Amino acid sequence: MSSKVYFMNMRADFEENSFAKFQRMIKNLHIENMIKPGEMTAIKLHFGEQGTFSYIHPVWVREVVQTVKKRNATPFLTDTTSLYAGGRSYAVNHIETAISHGFAYSCVNSPIIISDGLKGQDGVKVTINKNYFPDVSIASGIYHADSMVVLTHFKGHVLSGFGGALKNIGMGCADKAGKYKMHLGAMPMIKPELCKRCLLCISSCPGKAISLTEEAPQIDSKYCLGCGQCFSFCKAGVFKINWDSTPPDTVIEKMVEFAYGSLLNKVGRVFFINFLLNITPGCDCLPFSDACIVPDIGIALSLDPVALDQASVDLVNQQHVSMNNEIEDKFLSLYPQINWQRQLEYAQEIGLGSRDYELIRI
Repeated sequence: MSSKVYFMNMRADFEENSFAKFQRMIKNLHIENMIKPGEMTAIKLHFGEQGTFSYIHPVWVREVVQTVKKRNATPFLTDTTSLYAGGRSYAVNHIETAISHGFAYSCVNSPIIISDGLKGQDGVKVTINKNYFPDVSIASGIYHADSMVVLTHFKGHVLSGFGGALKNIGMGCADKAGKYKMHLGAMPMIKPELCKRCLLCISSCPGKAISLTEEAPQIDSKYCLGCGQCFSFCKAGVFKINWDSTPPDTVIEKMVEFAYGSLLNKVGRVFFINFLLNITPGCDCLPFSDACIVPDIGIALSLDPVALDQASVDLVNQQHVSMNNEIEDKFLSLYPQINWQRQLEYAQEIGLGSRDYELIRI
């Protein structure tokens, strides 16, 4: 059975501007069934790494905040800490980055809460019993929210081919330990020259697997839990992920299982909006914004994240590219080693949604 995907292009006029058109599109979802008065609604988005500017513009986020507040619910903007060092690696610098990108309360009319806590350790285990994980660790702020609106800047991604709603709730709703398990789940690499000998890694390791030699920390493989706590505590960046150690399909499938876990306690209480604007080759996690691969297309929304991502890919692939109009698969041309379709195949296999959709143009 096909799922409904609503789509608006970016044409506007004196009779109806883009924001009014956006609100008219949202009405099709009947969100009164999802967002209840007095409850807390997580607005999940990506605030963008320092140096990038292609993230969702705050004025669109404010429109969603206003929609939630009209239901007399309490919205909060949220994301989780990044696994790598940067402007979003801990809650404090993540909030500072978000504010510097225009997501201050004075603009969006909503507070920011980093859902996996100060250092990325606040998660809730959710039982899923899928192929890779019996349970997944979902950021506590997202888990405990009553409902959720998922706002995604649709773009390319080096690990998954494209980054859409599925990646936003898979990678983006996990705590640090969950992100680590998706990427590797084994011992990290060590950069001994960066060690400050502060001993925080030793005291924070739940498996007591880390010891300090004269040169640098060492990890005993017999005791390493693959939990990623050392990433959370080490401010010097001593512990690194070997990004090439896991096959791309495995990373994608693990990410989809986390997406499944992030929605498990919110069935019928989540809707998804993909912004097909500023469609860059890489993720907003990068510290720069590259030139867009196609012109701006529009905004799409659905109750089904699989159908929404499939429709978004199709809309991108229908666009002309200035340098070569013959490219039929934009994301495969960007990342030929990545089977981006595996995201959608596996998500459909485990019951996250359907790749069949009906596109309804607003």
